[in-house]
Amino acid sequence: MTGRCELRLNCSAMPDRAKPLRHALGAFLRAIEIDADVAMDILTAVGETVVNVIEHAYGHVARSSSGLVEVVALAEKAQPLRVDVIDGGAFVHRRVPRPGHGFGLRIVRAIARDVSIDANDTGTHVKMLFDLSDPRDP
Repeated sequence: MTGRCELRLNCSAMPDRAKPLRHALGAFLRAIEIDADVAMDILTAVGETVVNVIEHAYGHVARSSSGLVEVVALAEKAQPLRVDVIDGGAFVHRRVPRPGHGFGLRIVRAIARDVSIDANDTGTHVKMLFDLSDPRDP
């Protein structure tokens, strides 16, 4: 990859939108020639984040008028890939774990080099940085 490449996607935060977002991000990662194993990890982490938005951010809004989710990927030569997932909903702070739930953010943190979450009254902004080399390579 040379220079700077950016992908910006906006769509409704509905369950049927997660798959097209993932496919578009996958096409972007292939276009900038990211290793297939690294790309799969990135798609897993971003997919978990998008699903969290769809399932939790707009819980107070009727499903027929759901809010938006935005995915922004920025690739620059010799820099980690940055992917932001932004919504206008509420971040869910779980004080009591629910059996069988709560693995999404742990998965994201295990894959990404860095994860930061900015949650306030206007929505949530999850910023993820990913190394573009496969750590399994010698």
